[in-house]
Amino acid sequence: MTLLEVAEYAEDLTRKMGGEAAFPCNISINEIASHYTPLKGKRTFAAGNLVKLDVGVHVNGYIADTAATIEVDTHINGTLIEAAKEALDGAIKETRAGVTTRHLGSVMEHIIRARGCRPIPDLTGHSIGRYAVHNGLNIPNHGHAGYSNTLEVGDVIAIEPFTTKGNGLVKHGKARIVSLVNNSMNRSDPVYRNIRAQFNTLPFTSRWMNDPDELKQAGTFLRKYPVLIEKDSYPVAQAEHTLIVTENGCEVITA
Repeated sequence: MTLLEVAEYAEDLTRKMGGEAAFPCNISINEIASHYTPLKGKRTFAAGNLVKLDVGVHVNGYIADTAATIEVDTHINGTLIEAAKEALDGAIKETRAGVTTRHLGSVMEHIIRARGCRPIPDLTGHSIGRYAVHNGLNIPNHGHAGYSNTLEVGDVIAIEPFTTKGNGLVKHGKARIVSLVNNSMNRSDPVYRNIRAQFNTLPFTSRWMNDPDELKQAGTFLRKYPVLIEKDSYPVAQAEHTLIVTENGCEVITA
């Protein structure tokens, strides 16, 4: 199948089940870690592809974000996949009110390195708000972050460890996904109003637009999400769940 067919299948199924896509389906292959969505063309999956499928769903702006990694027809990168899964499970077990995000990062890094892999420090989990996929808090995938926050009851967070055998440094490719900057100064502009009516402040892509040419007119209104690539071209795996923090643990809301 083509990447475009799979992305559109995921997005269409979301709508058929009563939700809306919170962002374009990400299909990031091999050294591409995140933020890749197909725009057009006939690129197909190939044997040996390490595929990250990252899907977001919202209902009236309330978002769930989840990701998994699969390998097409081979089993070369099983350790990367299992390390990401185990790191995610380990962090979920530690998540409760009063725990710091740095502690969760330490837990994940310990598990990832025990598997002979490395985390990717520049890629983090995040808090989620209404119509906001990234809502202020970052959840590091390692224990040496220069920032930390204490989780509170009711926080909605997405934990998403990324694993690699490379150095874990990231370079930026061209952005395929954008969102509107939520700025009241722009609201009188007809292009801004039209795009906001379609997507609010959630990420979107040109293939979703009624008039893709509006992207050229909306440059100053947009936040861009560049494709994120492991700098030395080592394969990357990812696992992700969204959870709600409770007093004594958390409730995982993605499957």
